[in-house]
Amino acid sequence: TPVRTSARQDPLYFPPYLRNRESLKMPFDVAKSSGKWTYDSASDNYQQIMEKLGYPAEMVDKMKEVVYPVECSLKGKVMKSKVDFMGKIMENCYTLGEEGEETDPAGKKRKVIYTMEGDKLVSVYPDYDGKGLCTSSSRHFVDDNTVQTDIKVGDLEGWT
Repeated sequence: TPVRTSARQDPLYFPPYLRNRESLKMPFDVAKSSGKWTYDSASDNYQQIMEKLGYPAEMVDKMKEVVYPVECSLKGKVMKSKVDFMGKIMENCYTLGEEGEETDPAGKKRKVIYTMEGDKLVSVYPDYDGKGLCTSSSRHFVDDNTVQTDIKVGDLEGWT
């Protein structure tokens, strides 16, 4: 008869109160998000979501064809990003968990809060358009070459 170890001696044992918790996932690897990214696929309502964010339909179509060079780093709670968005360089710096300011490709500044939630990098814009539109996005790695972004804009939800 094989000898069985108690659950407490099993190195893979997690007590019931810790099982299936987001905190057990590896945090979002900010440095791994550096590189050249392209559009792959999106939810059926992606066009509608982007238009609600203020992007014209023609620009949304162009965004699907562009390569986006991205540089990201995280030191402690300070995250820096540099993105080439269709020829416009956006450089931003945030402290995780604190409200900060982000500049978009058109030069518009918005309040944003970035946090890590399990294996996701989450950004929340409490007043995206200056009229009270709350938006959020949650990014996670599907594999080493794929990041999925879940997007919520007001009452619309989708992904890319």
